[in-house]
Amino acid sequence: MSIAGKACMRGRAAAAGRKAAVPRRRVSAFPYLLVAPYLALFAVFLGYPIVRAFWISLFDWGIFGPNAFVGAENYLSLFGDGRFWRSFRTTAAFALIYVPMIMVISTVLAALLHRKLPGIAAFRTIVFFPLVVNVAVASIAFKWLFEPEAGTINQFLRLLHLPDQTFLSQPGWALFAVSLVALWINVGFMVIIILAGLENIPDDLYEAATLDGSTPVGSFFHITLPLLRPVLLVVLVLSLIQAFQVFGEVLIMTDGGPFQSTEVLTMLLYEEGFRNFALGRASAIGVVITMVIAALSLVQFRLFRER
Repeated sequence: MSIAGKACMRGRAAAAGRKAAVPRRRVSAFPYLLVAPYLALFAVFLGYPIVRAFWISLFDWGIFGPNAFVGAENYLSLFGDGRFWRSFRTTAAFALIYVPMIMVISTVLAALLHRKLPGIAAFRTIVFFPLVVNVAVASIAFKWLFEPEAGTINQFLRLLHLPDQTFLSQPGWALFAVSLVALWINVGFMVIIILAGLENIPDDLYEAATLDGSTPVGSFFHITLPLLRPVLLVVLVLSLIQAFQVFGEVLIMTDGGPFQSTEVLTMLLYEEGFRNFALGRASAIGVVITMVIAALSLVQFRLFRER
């Protein structure tokens, strides 16, 4: 064998020895142990109910249990029901009102709370206070505020010599009034998420932008918003989920009225399940809501994720 061949053989043997000397990477079970409690809770409180609801939706399920297996009949009857589509459009309209409103207001409030201004502690308390208020309590309080005769809002309008408004009795205003209540209840939670994102933005970027002559408004649009993109995506998805799951505010303030103008999908589910005891049909509505939320969330992550 030639000298070059022997050298090549020795090189291969040395490389094989080095590979053999490198210990294999051990897979630790510790990260899986940390995730296990969440996965268990998810399976019990989310996974199982979704599967169970889908199973019930395949039956003519009454108050005493299943009567007969009907397959997709509950879904077909829903898609052929004009009331279902009206409730779907109402829910979509509520989302179009609520989601942009809470996105803009929570972002602006978080930017203000992030600044060290006089009295900021009291301002933060006011913003975060609705987090500890029950949905039923908040809805009843706002219903009193919107009350036509003795409500605080109409009393204030009278001081300004403006005509009284029957917000909850007008189809054009009732859905907007409900969205204001949902905004007041949930805005503090969204602000907390955005504040966490603001804490991760280095102050050096703002200092450099100031030295380059940037104004606070310019820094907000050219530094804050681009770097908050992942956080705002989370807020967008969460607010969309909240919009399609709104229920307590509608039930207490309008009960789906006036003239069914605020009857969202969850109200239709409630009526089918707890008033008509058509649990199979109600479960089908719940499955449809879950599928719509999942599809919209997937589309948002596809469109707005960082490349």
